[in-house]
Amino acid sequence: MFRVNRTLVGNGRYRRLATFAADFGRVSTSSLSRWEAGLTTMPRWAARRYERLLGLPDGLLQVTADTVARYHSPPGTPTSDWIREEQVPAQLDLLDRATGDGELSGADWYRLSGWIASEPHLVLCPNSTWTRLAERLLVEISIADGLAWMSRAEAYHRLIAHPVGQAPAIATAVAAAADQSAQSMIGSLSVFAASGHRDASRAVLDQIVDPTSSRTFYGALLTSAKKLRYGHFTDQHIGALLPVLIELLGYGSWERISLAARLLRSLPPAARRRLPPRVRVLLDQVSAVDTARTPLPPTDDPALPLVVAEMIDDPVFDVRLSAAFQIYSTPYRATVSQTLGEELLAEWRRRGDLDRMERILESLRVLGGPAQRRLVERMLLGRDTSPAVRDMAAYALGHIGGTSTDAFLLAVIDAALRRWARDRDPHDASVLDRVVYAIGMSRRPDLLPRVLAEPDLPAPVRTAARWWLNLPDHLTRSASG
Repeated sequence: MFRVNRTLVGNGRYRRLATFAADFGRVSTSSLSRWEAGLTTMPRWAARRYERLLGLPDGLLQVTADTVARYHSPPGTPTSDWIREEQVPAQLDLLDRATGDGELSGADWYRLSGWIASEPHLVLCPNSTWTRLAERLLVEISIADGLAWMSRAEAYHRLIAHPVGQAPAIATAVAAAADQSAQSMIGSLSVFAASGHRDASRAVLDQIVDPTSSRTFYGALLTSAKKLRYGHFTDQHIGALLPVLIELLGYGSWERISLAARLLRSLPPAARRRLPPRVRVLLDQVSAVDTARTPLPPTDDPALPLVVAEMIDDPVFDVRLSAAFQIYSTPYRATVSQTLGEELLAEWRRRGDLDRMERILESLRVLGGPAQRRLVERMLLGRDTSPAVRDMAAYALGHIGGTSTDAFLLAVIDAALRRWARDRDPHDASVLDRVVYAIGMSRRPDLLPRVLAEPDLPAPVRTAARWWLNLPDHLTRSASG
């Protein structure tokens, strides 16, 4: 990521590492080379120097590196040595703002949580301060996007891994997962991946065997991938998990089948040996990943096709998301999003592979720009678009780059309401829910009363619209930066 930005940003001015080193100062060319190759840890000041020399947004490389490292490291592992830089008074000011009505940017949360992580015996008075921090941060995670989201997600992961702060952070996430009005149920479960605490494991398993919704069920399955990898589940947990995974392996979408196969392969050896013969046969039949590949323009970077394949094909959502953010933080973003958009258009026109379209739309939520948003809008209002594809397109609308007009958003809602009144198709209810989310994410609450005025609006959609309208202004302003 650091190398790609250095060689491609600014018309290739820094293709030669020696040229970059001359402007960088303080370190040798060999040190820069070792940092870029991942052979030694890059200090925070150096990552920030990359951003400034290359004219990148503050924190883009630092926070992306933490986001990727967080998922691929054991829970509780510090992801960098970038956290001891500012004096305590500055951090206390951030703490006052976070527990009051002050505004905090993603960079503020990153600094505040870094200070908290560096103080394992930190005492906050009153003790409820920990809960207030966790509650506010989790709300901001659910309404932030891009770099702002990554900064806050990393901050929550630091809280939930903190020896003192973990208990209130876990309790807050458990409550959010049980709240039907929450706008990011999958996100509420994903934070448990950063904690090895038994209560976090119990909360994940509870949402698998007795989920609040289909979204919390899916989120818990995704989180289980990391928990199984690091042995967080007890034998009793695994005993409760097994029947669910075996049932998923037998039917459903390719997304769920391939995820179930990955989780079953991650079981401890003793549990795998106890699998019934028929399950072993099914596992042999399910390939670990889809072998389809997205065609990319010629590139001399051998890593790019591998990252794109991981982003599209890996059965675990969090792995795909980490890969997407690696591309998001480089100049490859525009090229890859254009290529994905062209492939999506071709698949849509020929009514192709639904699973493939879903994966592409998922990636475009992170990478896509205005041109890809226009395609998503066409899919949403297309007469021949299937209900399932409309639902997928609506899923992308809340995060993909660019903006949609008020007229378009209201037209989608009107069309979905008419279909819902006629067919009662769950896909149409889901489209309504996701367009309300997109309205909230675009910070246009003035449209929501018009949505609430519809008498036939599904109850969960009505709840979501009211949730957005009741959000305090300081939270929505904070989460935008």
